Amino acid sequence: MPGGTRLRCQSPEPDTPRRIRSRIAIAAAIAAAIFTLDALTPLDIAVAVLYVVVVLIVAPICSRRSMIAVCCALMSMTVIAFVMSHGGTYAAAPVARCIVSLAALAISGFLTLKNIAATDVLREQVTLLDLTSDALVVYDMKRRICFWNRGAHALYGVAAEDAIGRAPHEIVRTAFERPLAAMLAELLRTGRWEGELAQTCRDGRELIVASRWTLQRDAQGHPLAVLVTNNDITQRKRMELEIERQQQEIRAAIDAIPAMVWVSSADGRPVFVNERWSEFGVPLDRIGDSWHTLVHPDDLPQMQRDWRHALATGTSLENESRVRRGDGAWRWSLLRATPLIDELGHIVRWYGVTTDIEEPKRAAEALARSESFLAEAETLSETGSIGFSVPRFEMFWSKQAYRIFGYPDDAEPSLQAMLARVHPDDHARVSSLMKTAATDRNDIDAEFRLLMPDDDVKRVHLVAHAVAHVAKTGGEQSEYRGALMDVTEARNVQDALHRSLAELAHVTRITTLGELSASIAHEVSQPIAAIMTNGDAGMRWLERDEPQLDEVREALNNMLRDARRAGGIVQRIRMLAKKSAPNRVPFDLNALIEESAVLVQREIGVHAIELRLQLAQGVLTIVGDRVQLQQVVINLMMNAIQAMASTTGRPRRLAVCSSCTQANEVRVDVEDSGPGIAEADLQRLFQPFFTTRAEGMGMGLSICRSIVESHGGKIRAYAQPGLGATMSFVLPNSSSLLSVAVDGTKV
Repeated sequence: MPGGTRLRCQSPEPDTPRRIRSRIAIAAAIAAAIFTLDALTPLDIAVAVLYVVVVLIVAPICSRRSMIAVCCALMSMTVIAFVMSHGGTYAAAPVARCIVSLAALAISGFLTLKNIAATDVLREQVTLLDLTSDALVVYDMKRRICFWNRGAHALYGVAAEDAIGRAPHEIVRTAFERPLAAMLAELLRTGRWEGELAQTCRDGRELIVASRWTLQRDAQGHPLAVLVTNNDITQRKRMELEIERQQQEIRAAIDAIPAMVWVSSADGRPVFVNERWSEFGVPLDRIGDSWHTLVHPDDLPQMQRDWRHALATGTSLENESRVRRGDGAWRWSLLRATPLIDELGHIVRWYGVTTDIEEPKRAAEALARSESFLAEAETLSETGSIGFSVPRFEMFWSKQAYRIFGYPDDAEPSLQAMLARVHPDDHARVSSLMKTAATDRNDIDAEFRLLMPDDDVKRVHLVAHAVAHVAKTGGEQSEYRGALMDVTEARNVQDALHRSLAELAHVTRITTLGELSASIAHEVSQPIAAIMTNGDAGMRWLERDEPQLDEVREALNNMLRDARRAGGIVQRIRMLAKKSAPNRVPFDLNALIEESAVLVQREIGVHAIELRLQLAQGVLTIVGDRVQLQQVVINLMMNAIQAMASTTGRPRRLAVCSSCTQANEVRVDVEDSGPGIAEADLQRLFQPFFTTRAEGMGMGLSICRSIVESHGGKIRAYAQPGLGATMSFVLPNSSSLLSVAVDGTKV
């Protein structure tokens, strides 16, 4: 405190107007009584000395000037009373007593004025303490509050009259960072303590305060009181926590950046790097003075030139160099750095990002090669790039597209120009396709024909993908980007391939018939032998003396039945052997399986195989080429029979099953009990020229797959080595729509 004044344990309280008026009335009454007593009574005593009581009564409510006026008035009253009481006679004793009274009034006034001056200083100090925003609290060594300023009132919401005389914990709950006894012991030892405290007010508010405790001692050094200064730092702490959280988020964000972020001093010494540097495998100590050892020797001179230029000019730095990873591998990296310059123009910090561009570098090189290859490939493959916007149909053609349409390079690409080249038979379909693309924004995949000016016909395949983008005029529109391929030669080759496959399938059927010749001869010889037997019997019935016409009629009927049976067998064989175009019609798959079982019956008997037909109930109608599918069934059954030819020690069983699947398909399973198929062979079983038999050609199953897939089905093989194999194929039933090629599109 100023002048070494101690802080009082009780702050002076200002008097209220009512109290002031009471003091003045009491002082006036006492002064009047003393004056009356001094002036009207012949007492030989210094009655005027009692005016000191009046001085003491009015002292707390008077200013310095008022007190001087009061003292002068009282001294005047003393003189007046002396004159009135002694008339014109002034003895030495009364005069002495009057002088003593005046001296007493003067001394008491002087002392009072001095006390008023001290009180004013104290009051000013207390006022200053009340004006501070910090909470100031004084409590004695019994922990009873004896001073509570306005800052404490504002902070805790408790008035001084409610706080003074109470213990601090009764006003606010405090959570101490360590035991209170230890904190008080430190206060007594050092005279000071400071730290942060968490406090809870009566209204539930939680505060964090910076608290400073100062111990006040008396003249003998004994502890007298504790001055506590609390500063509300709740918002600051929250801000610090928020700043710390934001810093952590920023650090996490910087660490998550897919690049190596760094900060260096003005001379380039790193002071901060993010987590990506550790992933790159470069320790921080290697990025310091020896950073140049990380740069590829061929790239180091340019790096140094760029760095010196940036240091000299204070401009940003950008450089591409190969940097050595921790594992010794060289990686292309892009270094960008920006300086932080102070108000004097000096570089303070460098903020930089080093990005691994090894993959983009390779991708850029690959893209350049790809663009070069694409230009050559368009010419070699006769594939042009084409693009158009909808609904305006502003078109783009590559040079190869111009050549496919037969237009010069300076012609304006347009929908009308394209449609002008479309074959008349395909014109309506292509026009409808373009109108649909303008409204539905669906991808385009279509084949159609072009009629050229020289009457040459081209077959082209247009594939385009819709991409949404913002137009220059504003708004969103779609653009188709695709390829136009001249597939004339490919379709000619494909047609030739189909013809070759048909020829090969026919040859395979003939080969199969050759393998089944013994079975066919056996099946045909039975009805022929029956015909001969019935003919001989009929002749004998006719040669009798009395011909037996009923028996002859029955013999003739039997001959006709067997002849039809033999004719049916021959007809089915001719159908298998006949070379004809595929003819897809509805037929019963169960009947086809039964007929195929008849044709392989002798092979089944020769190899002592037990045949089980597990066919679906009722008629199993499908749409397809009967001859081709019968070839598939016979081929699978013959493969199963040949697979079991070498099986010994267990029954040889062949099961042919037909069923309907939940996916609305027809399924046929041919299961044998042979040695099975190796796992490695299952992946190549349907490839051309692959066979597991020494005498096999490797074309049977490949042809079977081609036939099944051309009918919209799939064929698969399942095997358990040593336990047999199952060949299974599925076909759409008669209620499914088959995909039929019509000018390259699907209906």
